[in-house]
Amino acid sequence: MDRDIIQFNRLYRELDEIYHIYAKEHGLSDSALWILYSLVESNTRMTQKDMCRLWHRPPQTINSALKRLEAQEMLRLIPAADSQKTKEIVLTDSGRDLVSRIILPVFQAETRALRCMSIEERTLLLSMTAKYVDHLKEEI
Repeated sequence: MDRDIIQFNRLYRELDEIYHIYAKEHGLSDSALWILYSLVESNTRMTQKDMCRLWHRPPQTINSALKRLEAQEMLRLIPAADSQKTKEIVLTDSGRDLVSRIILPVFQAETRALRCMSIEERTLLLSMTAKYVDHLKEEI
């Protein structure tokens, strides 16, 4: 097997593990972390379908995480204005507090980590990763 692929996959798994450990240390599942992260990142109401599309996860996985967060009163699922079947995800006050304590520090850490690189390095990292993703989509 190609050493570059082995190295790339190791780094990808290591990156994933950083988020997994952080979520676990804060009492969240990986899915819950990414749901909350997405709500902050998008700065708009999202639906379960939006989350599935964004994270490429099965509806059951996202639904389970949403139900747990709803049971913990971190969010509410409310009917969308245009469809009673579609539910929008809305943070509660407790959810917004959780986001402030747990999710915003992730964004801050990511920002600090990227800022350790020059603008040129960041641009290259993003463009090369996008190029790899595009080529891999074509190959698989």
